[in-house]
Amino acid sequence: MVRNSRRGFTLIEMIIVIVIIGIIGSMAASMLFQGAKIFVGETDRQGFVSESRSAFWRIMRDTQGQASPSDFVQSDQNSLYLRDGSGDQKDFQTGSEGYLNLRLGSGNYNPLSNSVAYSNSNGFSFYDNNFSVISPSSGGLSVEQAQNIRISKLDLTFTNDSETLSLSSFVYPHSFRFGKKMSYHN
Repeated sequence: MVRNSRRGFTLIEMIIVIVIIGIIGSMAASMLFQGAKIFVGETDRQGFVSESRSAFWRIMRDTQGQASPSDFVQSDQNSLYLRDGSGDQKDFQTGSEGYLNLRLGSGNYNPLSNSVAYSNSNGFSFYDNNFSVISPSSGGLSVEQAQNIRISKLDLTFTNDSETLSLSSFVYPHSFRFGKKMSYHN
C-alpha cells in the first residue's frame, strides 16, 4: 500500500507570510506617498515661479515698448503708467494685499499675480541721464520729471508659502535710444 503524504502550510506559516506582506506593503505605500508629496510640492513651486516670471517679463516687455518718457506721468513706486507706440495705455499696480494688476486702456484691472511681497519689493524706480533717482512727488511723476526719465528699474519680490523669488531689472525702452522728439516730428 502506497501512502500519499500531503503536506500543506500550517496556520502559523500562513499568518507569518501575511504579516510580512503587510509590512512590505505599508513600506511601499509610505514611499509612494512621499514621492507623490514631493511631486506635488515641486509642481506647485514650478507654477509659482512660472507665474512670477511671466508677470515680471510682461512688465519688462511693455516698459521696453514705451513710446515717450513723458508717458510715465503719474507713475510712482507702486504704479507704472505706460503708452506704447500705437497709443495703447497700460497701467500696472501693486498693493499691500500682495497683488500685481494690469489694466489695458480704461477697462478693469486684471490680476497678473497675487503673490507680490509688497513690503520686500522696491517696485518701480526711475533714473535720469546721470543715473540719479527721480523721486516722484505724491500723486506720481510730474510732466517735467517724466520727460527726464532715461531708464527705469523694476524690483519685485514674490512669495508663496516658504518660497521667495526676487526679480530685478533695469529697463531701457527701445524708443528712448533715438533721443527726444523734435518739433518738426509732429
